[in-house]
Amino acid sequence: MTTPAPLAGRRILDLGAFCAQRPHALAASMAARICAGYGAEVVRPLPPGGEPFSADAPLLPDGASALDRFINAGKTSGAPSGSFDAAIGDRVALAAHAARVKVKACLSLFGPGEEEPPVTELGVAALSGLLGIVGEAMPAPPSRLAGHQVSYAAGLAAVTALLAALHGSGEEEVDVSLLDVCAWLNWKVAAGVLVMGTAPERRADRVTWFTVPCADGHVALVYQEKDWPPLRDLIGDAGLDDPRFASNASRGANRAALLEIIGPWFAARSRAEITAAAQARRVPIGPVSWPEELLDDAQYRARGFLGPDGMPSLPVSWDGQRLPLRATPGAPPTRAPRGGKPLSGVRVVDLGWITAGAASSTMLLDLGADVVKVEGPGAPDPFRIWDGAKAGGDWWNHCPFFNFTNRGKRSVCVDLKNPHGREVVLRLLEGADVLVENFRRGVLASFGLDAAELRRRFPRLVIASISSQGETGPDRLMVSYGSTLEATAGLAALSGAGEAPVITGRDVNYPDQVVCLFASGAIIAALEERERTGQGAHLDLSQRELTSFLLGEEFLAAAAGAPSPRRGNQDPAEPGESLEPDGKGGWRVVAHGTSLPVRSGTDLAAAADFARGTAVLRSPDGTPAKGIPFRFRRRPLVVEDSCHALGADNAAVLREAGFTSEQITLLEQEEVLGTRPRKAAG
Repeated sequence: MTTPAPLAGRRILDLGAFCAQRPHALAASMAARICAGYGAEVVRPLPPGGEPFSADAPLLPDGASALDRFINAGKTSGAPSGSFDAAIGDRVALAAHAARVKVKACLSLFGPGEEEPPVTELGVAALSGLLGIVGEAMPAPPSRLAGHQVSYAAGLAAVTALLAALHGSGEEEVDVSLLDVCAWLNWKVAAGVLVMGTAPERRADRVTWFTVPCADGHVALVYQEKDWPPLRDLIGDAGLDDPRFASNASRGANRAALLEIIGPWFAARSRAEITAAAQARRVPIGPVSWPEELLDDAQYRARGFLGPDGMPSLPVSWDGQRLPLRATPGAPPTRAPRGGKPLSGVRVVDLGWITAGAASSTMLLDLGADVVKVEGPGAPDPFRIWDGAKAGGDWWNHCPFFNFTNRGKRSVCVDLKNPHGREVVLRLLEGADVLVENFRRGVLASFGLDAAELRRRFPRLVIASISSQGETGPDRLMVSYGSTLEATAGLAALSGAGEAPVITGRDVNYPDQVVCLFASGAIIAALEERERTGQGAHLDLSQRELTSFLLGEEFLAAAAGAPSPRRGNQDPAEPGESLEPDGKGGWRVVAHGTSLPVRSGTDLAAAADFARGTAVLRSPDGTPAKGIPFRFRRRPLVVEDSCHALGADNAAVLREAGFTSEQITLLEQEEVLGTRPRKAAG
């Protein structure tokens, strides 16, 4: 089997070492690192002072920097020579060193033409509201996410935009604002204000997911209302029947009383015992694991994710293969520049739910793809009954979060459990380039749509399967939400401003957000590979692996016997930085002579820099819409359409797939096609 190398023959100029600010440098370096993982030759020239990350924590026993070793793996250092297909850096670095490169990815703080005041990663998180929403309930201080999540997420956005620009051919400059990316990750806070009139806050009644101490560490207590009865029965204490614990909000508001009851049960058991008992009841509790513990994790070992030195693989299994970290020679695809958006002409069938799948396909839509969202009348997207869904009438078409995320997609409602419904989807796939799905593992196969069979039947189809653990391995069926994965991937153990590890909770679910930035880029990479080879791919994307990958330097340090402690809100590279009370009940980040507010959702929605950005945009009908975490200078990206009603495009899409009007009418009569859910809300 040929090893995939979607960027074979491409030369990428990594100007991260020349960026004026550290967050920008980290973001550019991460984007280039992923390009190297896709087979590009990445050249990293260095300034006279040498590699800027060479002394950065975490340090290895030999004194070398694990950060440098991780983020620059697969690159060649030295003076650039010859031509390059693309360059990545900040505005000044690109102007000085890449004036003749046709495709550029520019990292900025606020966007094109804006001033660049001194800023740290903690400062960006503060301005975006992401810092303010993570941590224990107020008045406790907020908690930064461990590592370099702000910059690394911007790097993921940059490489996705860069891949799209290369796929579209022609000259292009994309701008990636760190503030826009961070606010895009934090969309529930901004959308709360703009869509529902109120923003989530770190109040006790909302900080209902948290870590609980147990016999050998902590576990992440993560659950929805439906999970409370089995969890309550598992613990088996009659005190949990108290009305104070009747709802998620009341359990959060009465957390001290709740912990008095459940604390001893957790304290008497190990992480493994608690996780096994909860998972047996399909409650998404998971262990808080440290990177050094994950070096021998059975799931990671089975999937070949970590190397012997702790180096994470690129977090995608491509037709069952891991991609080697080396430049691959070859000839890039040759094609005429596309006149429209970079993905114009690409057709996507979207079986994604909630965020991970649905928002990934939305990004493909924004880049020009035609996306058909497929839902079942018996199993619509759960976002249709999320916070803010209205009772009465066609309630399923009026959930703010669903409409916010799925604007612009054509909607088909077809019963996948019916053999005729399966045939409808297969006909749609005949003309499709991409299938995106994030069902629970095994569900797609239960519909007769097994990925291996689809690859055999449609050899040019790119299938993106996004899941918590991945398609294979002993934990593939583990029930997880995003915050479960923060615990099991090593992020929670290293995060937290107090004594306990911290998870982001239901108002962020960080892995669900950041995977969209990576998955959409991986899909575009697979389309590039198809241009080279004529073959599609099955992309097995594990959110847990991605979360660990974004802590890559910590795994290298742990494998070398130098694991990092939990550092709270401290960044060793920013010794003069501090998080201080603002005297008004809030917080501020002080660094480099500046003081930046830790914004609430209300503050964020009212900020001029947020309004000028792209994290939240407007649909043509004027309603707020999930934005686009990058800008294209020559081919501007905008939200072109509002959200379609459930099943509104049944007839049009099926006619395009070759169905006659009579066949469509029969499918409607047999209730294979529909325009409303079969069950009432709630």
